[in-house]
Amino acid sequence: MNKIWLNKAGNKNCILFFNGWGMDENAIQHLEIGAFDLCMLNDYNPLDIIPEESFISYEKIYLVAWSMGVWAAARVLGNTSINVQKAIAINGTLLPIHNDQGIPKAIFDHTLENWNLRNREKFNMRIFGGRKQYTMLYESIPIREIENQMLELKHIRTLALDEEVVNFKFDCALIGKNDLIFSRDNQMNFWQKKTRIIEMEIPHFPFALFNHWKEIIEL
Repeated sequence: MNKIWLNKAGNKNCILFFNGWGMDENAIQHLEIGAFDLCMLNDYNPLDIIPEESFISYEKIYLVAWSMGVWAAARVLGNTSINVQKAIAINGTLLPIHNDQGIPKAIFDHTLENWNLRNREKFNMRIFGGRKQYTMLYESIPIREIENQMLELKHIRTLALDEEVVNFKFDCALIGKNDLIFSRDNQMNFWQKKTRIIEMEIPHFPFALFNHWKEIIEL
């Protein structure tokens, strides 16, 4: 697991961002950081603990987790004493491989078994909501090797198939009505009665909607 400080300027508050599978900082490079330190976690192979001492000095820590990062954040932070002021889940659940509350197992396995350059491009188009959006948001596409992404997905599959829901509280869940990865219905099935739900007309990739991190943590 990578822990990358995208901004570490001694600010009093910190945003802890758990990225989606196969992603890197390109996904959120356009977002204005403002008066926050920003730490990104990605590449969940393996899914490690994070040093709590890195976050002791902050007055407030805001968690933003996207896609597979929702599950990863719960797994990682559920075993720490890091005090999160607010936790926001975006287009993901704590059961990432689940026929009714995550990505159906057959679809997940098909993605893994057929992962190559051609299918990655198709997958990215689905993430961004179509060819037009994919072209417009090309700079948000990650620069990672096919094999690296495949190994990460294999590791996620191994851990996630136990269907264990970690006892971790998210304050709200942003659900994209046009999500083609974690379907809107499956997200609703998971989050209903668990947290406050916000629905928006967005695809799986949500960040084109925002210009500033503050807009996200104020959801």
